Amino acid sequence: MAELEPRTGDRPGGASRGMSDGPGNGTVRGMRRDADRPTGLAGDLARVFGGPGGAPEHAPRPAPGPRSAAAPRAAEQPGADAPFGAEAPIGASAAFGGEAPSALDAPSGAEARFGADAAFGAEPRFGAEAPFGAEAPFGAETAFGAEARSGGGASSGTEAPIAELPRATHGAAGPATAFGGDPAHGLGDVTDRDFGRPAPQPDLTDHSAVQLPPSPALLCDAAGVVLHTNAALRRLAGSADPTGMKLPQLLVGPDSDARLVRADRRLARVKVVRWPQPGERTVVLLTAFPDAAPAASDDAPALDLERATRSGTWTFDLQAGTLTRSEGLVELYRTLGVRPDGPDGPIEGEQVERVCRMLRRGPEQSPSAARAAHASEIRPEGGSVLSCRTRIDRTPGGAPLRLIGTIQDVTDRRRAESRAQRSGQRFADLVATITTGVAMLDGRGRVVDANPALCQLLDADLEMLRGVPARSLSADPHASATRSAERGGLPDWLRDPSHPEPTYRIESLPLLRADGTRVDCEVVVNAAPSDDGRPFWLLVVTDVGERRRAADVLREANTVDPLTRLPNRAGLLEVADRLLAGPDADRVAVVCGDVDDFARVNTGLGHEAGDTLLAEVAGRLQRELPHGCTAGRLSADEFAVVCADVGEAGGLERFAATVAELMCGTVTVTGRPVALTASVGVATREAVPAGPRPARGDDLLRSAEVAVQQAKQRGRGTVAVADQGTVGPVQRQLELEAELRAAIEADALRLEYQPVVGPDGTVLSAEALLRWSHPVHGEVSPGEFLPVAQRSGLQRDLDLWVLRTAAAEAATWPRHGQRIAVAVNLAGLLPADPAFLDEVTAVVEGAGLGWDQLVLELVETSLVALPQPALDAMGELVRRGVRFAVDDFGTGYSSLARLKELPAQTVKVDRAFVTGVGTDPADFALARAVVEVARAMGRSTVAEGVETAEQFHVLRGLGVNAFQGWLFARSLRPDDLHRVLRGGGLPTPATAATPPGGTPHAW
Repeated sequence: MAELEPRTGDRPGGASRGMSDGPGNGTVRGMRRDADRPTGLAGDLARVFGGPGGAPEHAPRPAPGPRSAAAPRAAEQPGADAPFGAEAPIGASAAFGGEAPSALDAPSGAEARFGADAAFGAEPRFGAEAPFGAEAPFGAETAFGAEARSGGGASSGTEAPIAELPRATHGAAGPATAFGGDPAHGLGDVTDRDFGRPAPQPDLTDHSAVQLPPSPALLCDAAGVVLHTNAALRRLAGSADPTGMKLPQLLVGPDSDARLVRADRRLARVKVVRWPQPGERTVVLLTAFPDAAPAASDDAPALDLERATRSGTWTFDLQAGTLTRSEGLVELYRTLGVRPDGPDGPIEGEQVERVCRMLRRGPEQSPSAARAAHASEIRPEGGSVLSCRTRIDRTPGGAPLRLIGTIQDVTDRRRAESRAQRSGQRFADLVATITTGVAMLDGRGRVVDANPALCQLLDADLEMLRGVPARSLSADPHASATRSAERGGLPDWLRDPSHPEPTYRIESLPLLRADGTRVDCEVVVNAAPSDDGRPFWLLVVTDVGERRRAADVLREANTVDPLTRLPNRAGLLEVADRLLAGPDADRVAVVCGDVDDFARVNTGLGHEAGDTLLAEVAGRLQRELPHGCTAGRLSADEFAVVCADVGEAGGLERFAATVAELMCGTVTVTGRPVALTASVGVATREAVPAGPRPARGDDLLRSAEVAVQQAKQRGRGTVAVADQGTVGPVQRQLELEAELRAAIEADALRLEYQPVVGPDGTVLSAEALLRWSHPVHGEVSPGEFLPVAQRSGLQRDLDLWVLRTAAAEAATWPRHGQRIAVAVNLAGLLPADPAFLDEVTAVVEGAGLGWDQLVLELVETSLVALPQPALDAMGELVRRGVRFAVDDFGTGYSSLARLKELPAQTVKVDRAFVTGVGTDPADFALARAVVEVARAMGRSTVAEGVETAEQFHVLRGLGVNAFQGWLFARSLRPDDLHRVLRGGGLPTPATAATPPGGTPHAW
């Protein structure tokens, strides 16, 4: 009889894939149709099953009903005779074949048959050349062998049709039996008498040798225990093998209308025929009724368990060649977006093929065949990682029956492991690149790892360091030897992780190098418990010996001049401070000498020759100075000498003259004589102004340097003695510089404004004048603090402060038909500054001032040789409406041609020409020349410093456009200027009006 395998669609719990020859053909390729069924007992059996629920002899069997996805469960108690499919704890012995599969091991999905010709990939089928295993063959003579079959080519692992089983040797025909014509099984009386010898006695202990028909059938013993089943029965029972169960657990009810308890706990209506066999065994044949519909069952616990563990199971029946997936596995594939059945076969095929190859090799050639499970990983597209563990289910005789696999999603676990591995590698790479030594000690205080820096520090490779105890690393092994023994050999400097301060620093710990030498190290220790609870120490080791040597070198570099090897400024001050702190501080003197015009030597002979000259001067001082004197080099050509007792050196002036003589004279450099002179200054503690602390070395040195500047003003080669009268003003300037800087930052300055008027008294603009009210010294004159700002580099900061303040105040001035401009003098923020345009733009836009309300006054000397970018910046501001005025014109170095190029609209006549314009013909001529030149160039003129009516009338007669000076008003505070602007202007000699309550000088 040939079995028809109907193709099925999607079944509950999983997708079934029928592997047939062609579309619509439900027959497995190579299997014969019903027309080829043998006659005799096999045909009788087929006709018997054509009754109620059976199939006609020449008609295909109908497709079975839907199969549940629930997984088979074992009995409630291990070894109990529970009905087939009843629940049992994992590991119960009353399962199939003596082994109780768990909910994860048992399949509960739709079937997927493997093709007749090829199972997976390159190998055509399992066991194509050799019998499947050594225990019990599948079929009459061979397990899966293609060579021993007689036509048909059944697929690997399926039951062979009766017509294909071998009958007898030599091809002799005899009475056929329903199960292959073997009379030894009690299914016929055929013997080998046709060949002249008795038939061989069957082996009644090998139940798998009994050939069952393709229709659902099983073999049981006298006690009703199932001994052997075929693939059709397992499919009808839910693709599970009930071997080992008792027949009452599997079948319920009368044989004519019985119920088969499936693995998914559903009941299938069947007809039962029993056929006795030798050895008190019985073959039970089942036929399902066409209208049989299994009852519903609850699969929720198994499915919930698989969902919770993100896992599923599959089963591959080695006899039927079918693959079944649990519902949880199908759902897992769908969640991960995995295609379980691709062009190369099922995704589980590689694991099945691997295990089958191992089984074909046999236990002798494959010792691992006896293992309970075989593990691998599946990495489908999409980045998922699936763990697959496969175990082999066997018969009581040891023959493999099926493969049961568990699939679990381990993607997150593998990603976490990968992240941990990468993190560990990054840590190892980081430690390897650290230039400081790093070591790790285990619970016994032995080195388990170290980075290359520590190996280099200790002059030992890593293999030599591993296992070395910490106490052996120390170069002082006798220290705390007793306590080390009490602590299991751990040295005192290794704390227990339970210490309140587990991370600590050891300032100096001598370590032993491999060559026996010692190295002083600073060690930072971190004590922590490891994963197993034992202590773990991390050491960071730094060579402080090298640091100390570097500190010595740095200290020498800080106190010694590298060219002359004399003490530098810091070294010389240390000597002076030490002497001034002693009892003879009144006798200490400091002489400072500066070579006159030393730059000519570097320029004419080169810096190398200059260095030679300086070294020669240093040698003279070091050799010929009186006893108790220390010479040093302060800077390029500046030397200093500290004398411990100026009285022994011949007195203050004599000592200074001696130093000057040593620094003067003729020195031969590169074969050329060079005449030297030096300006010398000398100071004692009496020259230092009284203060809150005693005089120190830097006070004396600073006073001596001030005296050097005085000596240079007197002439080359002179000597000056410092006193409080010369040092005090210099100190005052330094203090004033610091206070001015603080005043700018604290907005402690203020502005006053002097109006610029026309001939009729109309206020055209007002010039901003800077004022400083000192909290201690009162009003500080601009003539005092502006030179300080120039020397200290504060001019630019002052200009920005004045510009911001003036623009903000001018934006609030009242208007009477026209906007009054504000004029700001610039001395530090000049057009040549790359940020000039941006700074002016930011101030004007930030204050909300009109562009035509700003006049920028630049002194003539700042406009000499302006680069083109500066002229472009000025031109851009002029286009916006800003006006430029040339202040103090005629007193600087600019030429008339330069004035012609400047984008300036106003020329201010300096007060030096205005003062004598009415009395001095020369001043009159110069003033007239300036006015005429400006008029010829299209510039307007403003006369500043006008103080008398005579000056006003003369300048007005020359054509001056505007006037500024005390004749009209002194500098006004902002409130007074507001009152003047609201009054409409100021009186002038050309008008009859005078300001309220007084003369033109009242303002």
